[in-house]
Amino acid sequence: MSVALILAMLASFPASAQQMVSHRLLAQTFSLTDSNLQARIWADQVPEMLKFREYLQSTPGGADKPLVGVVYTTSFQVEGKQIVVSVIRNNCANAGGVPNLLFCPTRVASLSGGKLEVLGDIADLLVTVSEADAPQNARKATIATFDPQTHQITFANVDGDERTELSQKVVVR
Repeated sequence: MSVALILAMLASFPASAQQMVSHRLLAQTFSLTDSNLQARIWADQVPEMLKFREYLQSTPGGADKPLVGVVYTTSFQVEGKQIVVSVIRNNCANAGGVPNLLFCPTRVASLSGGKLEVLGDIADLLVTVSEADAPQNARKATIATFDPQTHQITFANVDGDERTELSQKVVVR
């Protein structure tokens, strides 16, 4: 088969033939005092978080507390835009006493040309929390999946060989 024929066949695949892409949400700290992507996504919550962290610094033994927040995050490249999934550790609720599971505020945002747009706001996504240094192949994780056919991001929690699909979805425009 000639190279030209192969290239022609690949070019003729419809956009719907694109594969879904899945990424694990990984823990990341971000500065509450700098202008960074996560601070921009959570700009409405950063002042309260910063005030609390400054309070912690003022308490005995708290001087070494950094002015940082924690998110569980991943991103996708979609049609020239960076789509960011950000789950903030602030204001999470316990998931019925189950270790490493929390209900947390989640945002999906689009970044293009420096312009940030929040595409979806989920008040209580059930997430598997992990430490920043958890191995990529850890047996417990929250997975975000982008489907190019539906232009949706969906979520699932994985515990070993068991995968639980979550009901929340965000449309990526």
